[in-house]
Amino acid sequence: MSRHEPRSLRRSERGQVSWVTLLLLVLVGGGAYLAWTWGPVYIVQFEVKQVVREYMNQAVKDPNDLALKERLVDNLRRVAQRDGIDRFGRPARVPVVDLRPEDITWDRDASSSPPMLHVAFDYEHEVTYPFLERKAAKVMSVDLWNDLTVPNWGITR
Repeated sequence: MSRHEPRSLRRSERGQVSWVTLLLLVLVGGGAYLAWTWGPVYIVQFEVKQVVREYMNQAVKDPNDLALKERLVDNLRRVAQRDGIDRFGRPARVPVVDLRPEDITWDRDASSSPPMLHVAFDYEHEVTYPFLERKAAKVMSVDLWNDLTVPNWGITR
């Protein structure tokens, strides 16, 4: 029997695939599918939190909470758009984060030490599963606290 007969060769040398290779391919494919499906949801969540933090930082110097909240709502509507139906029943691009000012908890506690601001809200993000023709709704939450102490940067020039 020669050294290179098919029976003595390893599977990989014969061009066959082992179950471990198939399992790894399935895991990588499944992970890529989930990242493609759910990645945009968490990217939008990150961007929403960044917008909220920006307005919380503006609240350090701007005491007009109502105006800040209204501008926050307008800015959140521009974070991401999805295909949907407008209020007249026509197909349109609609905001993913579609809130009203009264949907947002905006509590400024100036009496605490240090003064604090609490901003919280929930929004529903619709997730579409490609190839499966399914949709699901995921409720995303934002619950952030910020110190409202005016920073002292030392002597101004």
